[in-house]
Order: sequence, then C-alpha cells, then structure tokens
Amino acid sequence: MIFLAVTTGFFAESLREHINDRAKEKEYLVSLVSELKSDTAGYSQSLQKVMIMRPQLDSLYVNVTEASRYNYVLEGKWNTPVNEANVMYLPALTIIQQLKSSGNLRLIDKKDIGSKIIKYETFIEGPYKNLVAGLDVAAEKLYNLEDDLCDESEFNKKVNDNIINHISNDSLGTTGYYNMTLKIRDAEKLNQLANSAINYNARNWGYVNLLNKAKKQATVLLQDINKEYGLEGE
Repeated sequence: MIFLAVTTGFFAESLREHINDRAKEKEYLVSLVSELKSDTAGYSQSLQKVMIMRPQLDSLYVNVTEASRYNYVLEGKWNTPVNEANVMYLPALTIIQQLKSSGNLRLIDKKDIGSKIIKYETFIEGPYKNLVAGLDVAAEKLYNLEDDLCDESEFNKKVNDNIINHISNDSLGTTGYYNMTLKIRDAEKLNQLANSAINYNARNWGYVNLLNKAKKQATVLLQDINKEYGLEGE
C-alpha cells in the first residue's frame, strides 16, 4: 500500500509538472507568434523604404557627379530623404532570448520548432546584424562627407524650425526639404561623395537580400508554430 501511494504520488506530480510545462510552452509560443508577426511586418516596411531610397541615391549621385549643372547645390528633394530615412529594422528577439536565458527552451516539445527558433536567432545575431552594422557605416560615411563639403546653414534652419514648430512630429522627412550648397568643389572630394552614395546603395542591395531571408525564416517559423500548436486564433 505504501509503495502504491508513493508511486501514485510520483505519477501525479509528474502529471502536474507536464501540465505546467505545456502551459508555459503555450504562453511562450503565443508571445513568440506575436513577435514574429511584428518582425515580418518590420522586414516588409524596410524593404519598401529601401525601394524608395534607391532612386533618391541615384539622383544624389548624378547631382554630385554633375555638380556644376546644379550650381553646386545638393538638392533637397532627394538629399533630404537620403539624410533622414532610416531603412533598418532590428528584431528585438525578446521571447527567444527569454527562452534561452531561463533554460526554458527545453519546454518546446516539438524539436523541429526548437531548431528553427535557434536557426532564426543565429541568423539575426550573425549575418543580419553584421550587415546592418555595415549599412550604418556606409550611411555615416555619406553624412560625414556632406558635413565636410557642404554649407549646412539651410539644414540648421530646418532643424531649428522642426524643434520649434514640429516638436510633436514623430517622423523625419515630413516637414519639408533643405538644400546643401557644396562649398568645397575639389574633384577628388566630390568623387568620394559620389562614390559614397553608390556604396550606400550597394549596401542597401545586400540588405535587401538578408531582409528577404530573414522574412522567409520568420514566416516559415510562424506558420510551423501555428500548424503544430494550433495557435492561428491566438
């Protein structure tokens, strides 16, 4: 009788633990589904921003290479969006990091799902974030060259106007354009500026490639979780 009671108690405790684990698993996965939906939307928005940026960078390149035709002025209609656009999206990976740091990745009962979660996180933390860092460097190089070569007085007026009259605005590039006059007209320096626009555009192309890969991984993972765990309505 004592043995039976102990055995029954052991199985009851194991059952409670199993039920609790499955409940925690579902809680994590519901949150992960929400996060993956946010990620796929973020990737799509970034892809659209890159597509908008491409012709602007091309126009800026022509503006610099044919500077005399533009009276040595970088025209705001394409230069302003290039300066103020942020095409990058960085996934937070909050739920995946919680799963890993707490040791609760073990709760993911479907091992194929667990593997895909780690694969997605590894891709984002590795190739994706490395390319985003390179994209940021390319953008900064362009901005720094403009700082070196241009009169930014009109830009300064626009900054002050934004702070004074558009303090509640939450989106850059929506309060008007500003021109930048090229004060230094050295051919070598202008060539560096033109090439920096090309380099930034090329980095954006590389970023498009990884955006598509990241979006595909997130979408497949989302679909698989919904299929395996029946979370479509969550």
